[in-house]
Amino acid sequence: MHIQTIQIKNFKAFQDVTINLNSDVNIFTGKNNSGKTTILEAVALWHECFNKLIRQAGRATNNYKKGDYILGNTQEKYFPFNEINSVRSPNFEDIFYQQQKNDKVEIIAKLKHEEVDLEIGFEIGASGLNYVIVLMNYSTYNFTKFNDAFVQFPSPIGLYYASPVSTIRQQERFVTNPQILEAIQIRESASILRNRLYSLYRNTKNLSLYQSFLGDLSYIIFDNQQAIEFYINSNIQKNTRVIVNFRIHPRDTEKDISLLGSGTLQIIEILLNLYSPEQNTDFNLILLDEPDSHIHYDIQKRLLSILTRFSQQKNQLLITTHNEALIRHSDLHHLFHLENTANHVYQSLNNTQIQNLDPRFKGIYPMATNPIISSLGNTNGLDFINAIEADRLIFVEGQDDARAIYLLLQKGISPRNTKKYVFWVLNGISHVFKEILSYKTVFSAIKNDKTLWEKSFLIIDRDFLSDKHCEIIKEKMQEKLGLENYITEAYTLEATLLTDLNKFGRLLAKWLKSKQRDIDQSFLITSLNSAYQNIVQEINTEYLANDEWVNETCHRYLSLDKDLQKIFAPKSKPKHKQISVLSITELNMKDYYRQYLNNAISNQAFFKITRKQEVENIINEVLQPYEIIFDLEEDFINLLQMVDKSTWFDAWDFLLRL
Repeated sequence: MHIQTIQIKNFKAFQDVTINLNSDVNIFTGKNNSGKTTILEAVALWHECFNKLIRQAGRATNNYKKGDYILGNTQEKYFPFNEINSVRSPNFEDIFYQQQKNDKVEIIAKLKHEEVDLEIGFEIGASGLNYVIVLMNYSTYNFTKFNDAFVQFPSPIGLYYASPVSTIRQQERFVTNPQILEAIQIRESASILRNRLYSLYRNTKNLSLYQSFLGDLSYIIFDNQQAIEFYINSNIQKNTRVIVNFRIHPRDTEKDISLLGSGTLQIIEILLNLYSPEQNTDFNLILLDEPDSHIHYDIQKRLLSILTRFSQQKNQLLITTHNEALIRHSDLHHLFHLENTANHVYQSLNNTQIQNLDPRFKGIYPMATNPIISSLGNTNGLDFINAIEADRLIFVEGQDDARAIYLLLQKGISPRNTKKYVFWVLNGISHVFKEILSYKTVFSAIKNDKTLWEKSFLIIDRDFLSDKHCEIIKEKMQEKLGLENYITEAYTLEATLLTDLNKFGRLLAKWLKSKQRDIDQSFLITSLNSAYQNIVQEINTEYLANDEWVNETCHRYLSLDKDLQKIFAPKSKPKHKQISVLSITELNMKDYYRQYLNNAISNQAFFKITRKQEVENIINEVLQPYEIIFDLEEDFINLLQMVDKSTWFDAWDFLLRL
């Protein structure tokens, strides 16, 4: 279970803001006062309203049975100002937008549980110095669905709220579990940090939990090169104070944990939220307000990996930050950039949002985080640093390829791919072979864990190349240059859609459904097969019977062969003796290419010779009954957004090894 969407109305700086959340990690960025912490407070307030109103029904009504759990009633809805602990507000009216008490706060969460959607919304008004909190649509609310969705009543949802920690108290008294939970919710969890360590250490239900906590702590802070040992020197049955000492080196003396650095204390508190043994719940909301504020750059990367791991275990994380390093190391789909506005609908970022680059753009494709980092007042000239730190540097022909391949990389691996990719746009096939040796020279000299060249991978379109020549180039790029590479099976990346018409039909049907069209999928696939067959006439006219096209392609072939000779021909041979890499000559080139075209047609492998325009024509022939025009330049990425396991093409499998 997780919150899928939360809508916040008339709360603090938000008049009407909706956030479409991820089920795992959500990282909110933005300038100061853009509303990052306000989102966390709204979620915390929603949770506090839930806990204040939850109760068992003493009698049956039209919309619930006796004994069902319900959210309040008309008599129990008044709560004094000082009893609302989840929101920092010096004055009673501070929680209302523009302090207008007549405009009621509304916080509406839409929850997702398997195939069940559940909406829980609370309305908060004012009566004197009391807040009036009610469940929205109480009289008609579907409490049967509500009771079916949750198991761990009366506290099915856990919430853990951590703010930046610089120091902790010098001394700490033992407190009860309810007091621990209250301190967490009112953002004073640092005041009971020793109590939480004690509870985890003494947890008898899961003895391995404490050791796992220590293991993750060692990994985040020391990359497993050292470890912190804790010494719990008190007993809740005998002492009033909880004493926790630590030691890092075996020869160290034990010291009180208040002497640990602020960064280490911050990590301990964050991990305690993830390892909290206080209650059993259906799912947990982990709210982390600037968890990176006292943390070193490398530690941030390791912390992020642990947070991502825990988000797969019924924990939904909401994190605020304006730290450039954490932003750059985050998966784009985890990031939200706040616009400092009272009304907005927020979606997570994705790599398709970098648009309108110069058509002749060449170089490192800008990461989607660059405008965000720039807006925070930091430099956006980070592309080369991103390349050095990336897991893979991928050479592509054009910026459209970068967008499409990044999206497919995220679609192809489950759970979501967390590797970091940077794309180098070469601006066309002609530049690939003219300049690749220069890139090898430079990138072989730039090293982090590996040289940039060792992390490089080349992806290019087949274009006019035959199967035989594709294999020759792939082998020589790997053997002679040490460059892993892939040449598309189809003429272009877009033409890959034609390699499996059944999957293409299902994918196109999903896209049409997103346009609110009624679809007969079988009819759509039949139409697609028919349109694919019809393209042969266009191919014959445009290619095979077109001497001008054949001559142009042969010229490109010979030009490419000369570039390949400069790369791969033995340097000891004089230029006039250089041997064709592709074993072609001007005399045999036309016959060779015409034979290749004929073979593709006879084998109905039209995808090998269909350019982008033909792919677009096929799609639009199929879409005529639906009165939709498909623009490949605009709609190809939107189509790929629909890809799932059932519509993953075999031709994309090479991406799984990147």
